[in-house]
Amino acid sequence: MFRPIRSLIALALLAGLVWCSFKVPIGRRTFAQHVDRIGATPEAKELVDSTRSSVSPVLEDATDRMLGEYIEAPTQAPPGAAAPRPKPGNEPREPGRRRVPGHGEGSVPARAAR
Repeated sequence: MFRPIRSLIALALLAGLVWCSFKVPIGRRTFAQHVDRIGATPEAKELVDSTRSSVSPVLEDATDRMLGEYIEAPTQAPPGAAAPRPKPGNEPREPGRRRVPGHGEGSVPARAAR
């Protein structure tokens, strides 16, 4: 009951905070304009570049470990390849026979299973 109301209140507060950061001036500029100007300094650009150069190898390594290497799988079997074997218990049955649990053969004559 209170969870949706709490979520709506949090969303309204977040929306108000975003609106204030773009519309309410702090000195001569808004908060968003201050952040934009700070991000345009050479020191901030150097920090971003060095962070990217140190994070990229780690990120690529983690991606390779999670997804593995790209391996192209064949789309059809090569000529002369053996046909796949059926799984045990999936052999075709004779007409008039059905599978009964607990029997080793997997099927018994229909009249004996009744």
